[in-house]
Amino acid sequence: MAEPTSDRGEPLANLPWRRELPQVEAGLEAWAASFRPGAVVSDVRMPASGMANDTVLFRLGDESLVARLEPAPGSPYPTFPTFDLGLQHRVIELVRRHTDVPVPDVVHFERSGDWLGVPFLVVEAVEGVVASDNPPYLLDPTGWFLQGSPEQWQRFELATVGVLVRIHAIDDAEDLAFLRPAAPGTTMLERQVNGQRAYYEWARDGLVIPALERALEVLARTVPPNEGAVLNWGDSRPGNIIYRDFQPVAVLDWEMATVGPPEVDLGWATFFQRFFAHMAQQWGLPPVPAMFERPLVVARYEELSGTTLDDLAWYEAFAGLRFGTILARMSLRNIAFGVQARPADTDDLVMFPRLLENLVEEVSGR
Repeated sequence: MAEPTSDRGEPLANLPWRRELPQVEAGLEAWAASFRPGAVVSDVRMPASGMANDTVLFRLGDESLVARLEPAPGSPYPTFPTFDLGLQHRVIELVRRHTDVPVPDVVHFERSGDWLGVPFLVVEAVEGVVASDNPPYLLDPTGWFLQGSPEQWQRFELATVGVLVRIHAIDDAEDLAFLRPAAPGTTMLERQVNGQRAYYEWARDGLVIPALERALEVLARTVPPNEGAVLNWGDSRPGNIIYRDFQPVAVLDWEMATVGPPEVDLGWATFFQRFFAHMAQQWGLPPVPAMFERPLVVARYEELSGTTLDDLAWYEAFAGLRFGTILARMSLRNIAFGVQARPADTDDLVMFPRLLENLVEEVSGR
């Protein structure tokens, strides 16, 4: 997804919901003087990517580090009602403790707002490349991914599925208690669906978005009787992985982590393949490489895990609902700050209403 610019052509990083770089740099310098006296903060940068929070790249002495900041209190149109870095820190340590999934090494978790006004998490930077959303890695002819060979793409795909298998091996109810969805329901999946309804009601800011209303109605009526309760990464896609030689070397972004069936994560990953293919068709671009398709992903996952999965159709539609709601929220923020015009049809806040309609139609007769 391309990051928007303002009517004046300003990059997203300069818009009001972003922190100013000099302010962040001063805060990091003050923190470093206390945390590691004598170490010099340098090369501070804030990438424009990332819509839920601010991320800062910097050097502390000879170390390359990354800081993730919670949104500023009262910041307009936050992506999520809450953004809990303490919870994300616990998830990273849980994954490190129970699996060999590569996660960044945590240098420091600052719980206070003394230095930057909010808590922040500092991790070691990891060398590698990211499957970019801006421009989408599957659509960028000059990017590292499309410069690869079909054999490298297959390695990329299979290794990514392998990451999900290892994450889902965390299934101990006691370990996962802090991540259980708070919404009501007899299964973790029902709780996720009910939680999504609550998120939509918050995110829509009083508007009615028919494509999302229809998806909520159909998916709530057709929830599979799946009692799976493993760690769900939540934002399980290549865009949140750092790769080296087409192999994962760091798994990032745990703000959507929860508990539920493994199919929720798999449906999110396969949905994004369909989303980028849909974008390519809409923009008149060459077709995206054929990968992350349901049959291959399911076969590979079942082979590695020894488990049998549900049909992913319902879970892809659920992913479309979840992502569509996030995009609608982002669109409302962009409109509030003049980054994009308000559409005549509220379904256009979703960016892909036709694809979402097709996904929902596939499961509506169940």
